Amino acid sequence: MNFRAKIADSIRSSIWAHILLYSIIIILVSVAITSIVSVRTTLDSFFNEKRDEMRTINLLLCDELMLANETESARSFDYFATYYWAATGLRVTIIDASGEVLADSRSGENIIYMENHADREEVQAALKDGYGSARRKSSSFRQVEYIYEAAKLVFSNGDIIVVRLAMEVDRAKIASAHAARIAGFSALIGIVLGTLIAVLYTRRLMRPIRELERHLAETLELNKKAESIRKEFVANVTHELKTPLTSISGFAETLQGSAGEKPEVRDRFLAIISLEAARLSRLIDDTLIISDIENGREHMVHDGDIDVKQSIEDVLGTLRPQAENKNIEVCFTAQYEMHIGGDEGRFKQLILNLAENAIKYSEDGGRVFIDASKEEGGSVCISIRDEGIGIAAEDIPRVFERFYRVDTSRSRESGGTGLGLAIVKHIATLFDATLEVESELGAGSTFTIRFPAG
Repeated sequence: MNFRAKIADSIRSSIWAHILLYSIIIILVSVAITSIVSVRTTLDSFFNEKRDEMRTINLLLCDELMLANETESARSFDYFATYYWAATGLRVTIIDASGEVLADSRSGENIIYMENHADREEVQAALKDGYGSARRKSSSFRQVEYIYEAAKLVFSNGDIIVVRLAMEVDRAKIASAHAARIAGFSALIGIVLGTLIAVLYTRRLMRPIRELERHLAETLELNKKAESIRKEFVANVTHELKTPLTSISGFAETLQGSAGEKPEVRDRFLAIISLEAARLSRLIDDTLIISDIENGREHMVHDGDIDVKQSIEDVLGTLRPQAENKNIEVCFTAQYEMHIGGDEGRFKQLILNLAENAIKYSEDGGRVFIDASKEEGGSVCISIRDEGIGIAAEDIPRVFERFYRVDTSRSRESGGTGLGLAIVKHIATLFDATLEVESELGAGSTFTIRFPAG
């Protein structure tokens, strides 16, 4: 693994770890808050339930006190306070309308030392509304927290008392017994499920990042290849430009000397200079064509209507002098009606490059066969076959590379730029056409182009 890959893996792992950590922290905080709320809710529910129980007991006590008063029972308030404390475990306090404590189950004989209860919240509420509730720390017994439930009782003679029940509250014990187990179990389930969800969510969240990283790696690799191709292209162009320029410069210098005074030498050198200049011009034109296509400056006219037969005949008319110069017979067959969509100029250039190569690499007196036909499904198939030198099997995969020449000497002698088949490949791509090559060394080559149905 190279250094860049190690850095990428390290960054990816760091991002994954941070996202997972933050997700787990959020889950833990959420579970903690939920647990606290759950405990508080459970405690409030517990206290409300106990208040209801205390109110029921208070009503029973009030009924007994009323009955005892009406029957003139000898049982005192202290008796009922002690009896109900023993039966229910609740502290019982009986208070008169002025707040004076008449009996208290926990004070016994020390009741005389108890302070007036007129200012107690539950007592005031009971005297006003009939019932009163409160929860606070007791000032009479070491600041122990109690739940208070008070009820007003009016006797038949008009006397008013307040019967108050109190239950000692141990929050820690209640929370442990009733709320902590539930909250803890819920928190454990929440943490497990939350962590699992966080891991899955983090992986899902990281998926686009990994995908982006993969695309970035592919882009970097493509850029690297493109840069390599660009450098190779620049080197090849420089070399190809240098050759004709050197020839032109050398023959021009020679003509400036004594060779320019000899007509036959001058004419031959000027012909060579003209040939090299034409070759230089064509190389520049071909280079610009490839550059325009590769850089997106070539805008394909897809809605153009190309008459295949007529366009090929126009191209063959242009190549007739070259064919006649080598005594090569060009045999063209085509269906009468055949049309494809696209740029006619680029189509002719494609046919021109392939047909010109077929003539160029054929022996004098040979034949070139061009056939255009419409296949089942509507696609148009054009094949260009020659009986020339052919292409070795190992060279076929590279024939469409820029500046790749099968026969270097013959290509240079004929003014070839080495870009013809590269242009053919690019134009075929513009037409969404497929390109195939069949060849045998010494037996000729066949190039087949299939244009999709319009």
